[in-house]
Order: sequence, then C-alpha cells, then structure tokens
Amino acid sequence: MTLNALGWCERHRAEFAAHAAEGLLAGRVVGEHRSHYRVATETAELTAGATGRVRNTAAQRSDLPGVGDFVGVRLAVGDGASTIEVVLPRTTALIRKASGERQPQLLAANVDVVFIVTAADSDLNLPRIERYLALVRESGAAPVIVLNKADLAEDVDETIREIAAIAPGAPVHAISARGREGIEALEQYFARSKTVGFIGSSGVGKSTLTNEMLGRAAQATQEVRAHDSRGRHTTTHRQL
Repeated sequence: MTLNALGWCERHRAEFAAHAAEGLLAGRVVGEHRSHYRVATETAELTAGATGRVRNTAAQRSDLPGVGDFVGVRLAVGDGASTIEVVLPRTTALIRKASGERQPQLLAANVDVVFIVTAADSDLNLPRIERYLALVRESGAAPVIVLNKADLAEDVDETIREIAAIAPGAPVHAISARGREGIEALEQYFARSKTVGFIGSSGVGKSTLTNEMLGRAAQATQEVRAHDSRGRHTTTHRQL
C-alpha cells in the first residue's frame, strides 16, 4: 500500500519538504505498542521508537506520536533503531479524557470519518452514543452512527428515529455485519485517501464489521454473552 493510499497529500508534502531535506523519511503511524510504533512508508513498514526530543517536547501524553500521525523517520544505521524525529500537524485528533487517568490519551489522529458503532440489542444505550458523538465532534472528524445487529431490533425504524433525535446532522445506518446486510451503504465513506475510524463498546461488532469491510480477518472476534449482549475486549492495541 502506498503512502498516498494512507492519506498522504500535497499539503503533507509541503509541510514535510524541509524535513525531507534533512534526510528524514515520510511515514504514517499504523500501529502503537507499549515500547514502539509501526510506521508505514512509501516502500515498507518498519518499527521505530520516538526520540528523546519528541518525548520531552510533548506537553502531555496526547502530544506523543499516535496511530494516524504523519511522521518523519530517521532510518536505522548499523545495529541502531529507526526513530521518529518529527510529527506533522494534525488535522483531527480523537482524544479520550477518561476519569481516573491523569492525562488525556490520543486514540487516533488525522481521521476523516468515525463510525460510532452500536448494537440494536439489549446493549443499546443512547446516553453512551451521545458521549461518543461529543468525542468525535470535538476531534474535528465527521461522525457516522452505525446500528449493527439491526436484525435483532423489535422496531429498527423506531430505533433509528431515537438515535437520530439525539444526533442531529449525523447519518445513521442500520446494518447486520455478520450477514453483510446494509454494509454497501458504508462504502461511500471510504473515498480515496480518506481515513475511517471505529469506536464503540465491547460486543457491538466493531471487529466483525472491520473484517467484513476489508474482506479478511484483520481483527480477532469473540462471541457475546447471550444474557446481556456483552463481549470480551478483543482489540488490545490501536491499529490503522
């Protein structure tokens, strides 16, 4: 996959020109782990750490490199490690400010559209959808509400009306990811060079939907408990 396919555009090229002159390689963070990042460049995907300068100039945790960031990488020399030396300005930043955490946490950067995935079963929670909606709108990304497991709703049209009432301006799509029903309506958001993120509580079908959209098993899935429709946490790291 080319860097252009990951959202790299003329604006990024202009912002990166001076860094390229210093010998840095352009890339996008596609995976974040405890001690390192996975960075996709034009020709390969590599592992890199953040330099001390990048870490020390971060005013808070969410300023550190994160999934979705466009970065400048210094390639490894000899037995050394590749390092992220610069992070380009973000167009959007999905940041979680969870209670109990000392600093806000970056979930993803430079995301154009965010699917707020919920399920039309006993786990449907309108206040939770409102919280996700506020998070997405504050990030600068466009929210889209995806009502998964629509086949389980007693009255799916009424459920859509209830969601639309608390989410003015946000499209609402009813689908069934496992049966691939309604998924074609989501394809319009995957325009060239656009980045789409997924958020939602455990068990609503985010991983299943991701796999169906990609046409391959990119995310692990788990069965949900029948008595309360809750699932196990199957995604343990952020990935683009």
